Amino acid sequence: MASLYSQPSALCFSSAISDIVFHSNAESGVLVLDLVAGETRIHVLEETMYPNGDGSVAVNDVSSLVEPYVKKYLQMSMECSFTDTAGAASITPVTILFSMADVDGAASDFTTNHFLTVLNGEKITARGREERLYAYGANVVTVTATLQLANGSFGTQTASLNAASTTGSISQFDVSPDNIVMLLGLSTARLLSYIVEAGNRLQRFRCVTDAVSPAPSLLFTNSFGCQEFIHCVGKHKKDSKYDRKSTRIRGFMRNYLVTEERKFTGNTGWLNEAMADWADELFRSDEVYLWVDGVRGREVFISESKSEINNEDDNMPAFEFTYAYAQRIHNVMQPEHAGRIFDNTFDHTFN
Repeated sequence: MASLYSQPSALCFSSAISDIVFHSNAESGVLVLDLVAGETRIHVLEETMYPNGDGSVAVNDVSSLVEPYVKKYLQMSMECSFTDTAGAASITPVTILFSMADVDGAASDFTTNHFLTVLNGEKITARGREERLYAYGANVVTVTATLQLANGSFGTQTASLNAASTTGSISQFDVSPDNIVMLLGLSTARLLSYIVEAGNRLQRFRCVTDAVSPAPSLLFTNSFGCQEFIHCVGKHKKDSKYDRKSTRIRGFMRNYLVTEERKFTGNTGWLNEAMADWADELFRSDEVYLWVDGVRGREVFISESKSEINNEDDNMPAFEFTYAYAQRIHNVMQPEHAGRIFDNTFDHTFN
């Protein structure tokens, strides 16, 4: 009769799933592997397997098998069984979370102690910027804010923040400075910094005053399949190029095909050490959107990037990258903005 020899941990990231190994004395058997998300069941694998000389039947490189499916749902349950002529053996269902990061530890430890982001330190933000955090297994966080009061003194204030949405066991929290100000009911006090906590999970934010509005602000999918924001405050440049195909028609030269390629160059501006490590998430992301006037804009793709860090004492990293609209038509009409000569991918100081 088939028996289970080893299986992955109860909670795994899709990037690191150990082998599934059964044992059987039979000549062959049928191995079935399914993934389940809510009411959706995906039949990933059903194969006749022949045990090795030592009677083992192994499913290797499970990560490659399940990754495309878990990427879509972010959280799935994995079931696997092996049935020979004498009976069946099954694994205990395994919860798999999407991840394209090596967290150097167990998924259960990471999700207990970290939000679903590779940012491992303070994030600099400002009023008007959007910020999100995601947590596995927590739908309420505690926000502790440091304030400068109207009389010039300093104080702290604490409040609970409920998840904006929850899918499976993954909750999204709107931790934008403006939302924190509204949560705390601040009218005259100035928000200096705040800490977001959920159990052992902790993320610090420091509020600055933007000298210019960020340009661009980008919404991107991180290594855990969750969407984060990066707000660039460095130089922003637009460069349009045209590929013209011409011929002589009825004695006159005509452009019969004009293809426009509009490229933008963005710069993150100076980053602290934690944000410099985290900013690479933008460059490895396969889903990036402009964030324009408080809503998700057009999808873009990053064609070039340079993220260089060194260990010199005076190193202040700032990363430059080139991006373009993902769509075929680059002749994009922008909403009306009175008095502005640049489109709305540029900040309001360009007028």
